[in-house]
Amino acid sequence: MILMILGHCALLPYRPYKHVIYSFHMPLFFIISGYLYKCKDIKISLRKDAFRLMLPYVYTCLAIICICLLFSLFDNAYLSKALHYLKASFLGSGSKHHCMYLAKVPNIGAIWFLPALYICKNVYNSMQSLDLRKRFLASCLIFIVAALLGRYVIYIPFSVLSALTAIIFFAIGDVLKHVNGINPIYWVIGIGCWAISLIYSRVTLVRPIIDYYFIDVIGATTATLLIYMLSVKLDKLGFFSKVLTWIGQNSLYILCFHVLDENVLKISRMMKPAGCLLTMLTMITIPILATYLFMCIKKRMSGFLTQQS
Repeated sequence: MILMILGHCALLPYRPYKHVIYSFHMPLFFIISGYLYKCKDIKISLRKDAFRLMLPYVYTCLAIICICLLFSLFDNAYLSKALHYLKASFLGSGSKHHCMYLAKVPNIGAIWFLPALYICKNVYNSMQSLDLRKRFLASCLIFIVAALLGRYVIYIPFSVLSALTAIIFFAIGDVLKHVNGINPIYWVIGIGCWAISLIYSRVTLVRPIIDYYFIDVIGATTATLLIYMLSVKLDKLGFFSKVLTWIGQNSLYILCFHVLDENVLKISRMMKPAGCLLTMLTMITIPILATYLFMCIKKRMSGFLTQQS
């Protein structure tokens, strides 16, 4: 989540670190989701994920629109922004696209990930009658078709094609649960693929664009595994580990507050004159602090309601 926020720091001039982040940061989310995936009844899965993923999406969209309407009392330009985000909320696009049809739809920002994960997870869950190998092969086929359609042909609302492109990473996460160890030769191949991806390719699921397809997939998976190994080391750092664990547990809320800052409030943009480092620190700190305050209020309200009942 922290890397994703840094990757969105468009105010800063291009830096190589952004290209490194984009080579794996969205695949990592889907791989982790696949690793944590458990087969569920389709109706139960659709309902639970609607509350867990789609409700935060709806609430964030409503918050963005309401803030724009409030700001429009002082600046008429925000009225058109409110209309923009109203349209964008029904389209669920995170970016402009480069396909033939519906390429320039208004975008809602980074929370495109929420409906995309909802679709990706439940499409994969619908294949639960297949064994793991067949689910993986089916996911590979879906990935190829969706990536080609999304890149060259059309955008489908709620980032459907991005979700179906990402399904291969979800499947890889599911497969990794059954892997006890990785042969050193696979590490060499994986790091080689990641190097090729970093030098020659680009990986962006929001559009979706994956230039070298399975080379990029292998590279992003390898980078995710390296991040996992780093996380195991960081887990031994006491208080720092607890902070990162809390951020991980509340990453969905952090994402939503990050989008509010990026799309409407733009508090972090005010720090640009102070320098790149302070801008990045502000971008990271604001959504984390907002999430902490939100969780404190939520806990107090929950305790108050329990006492009343």
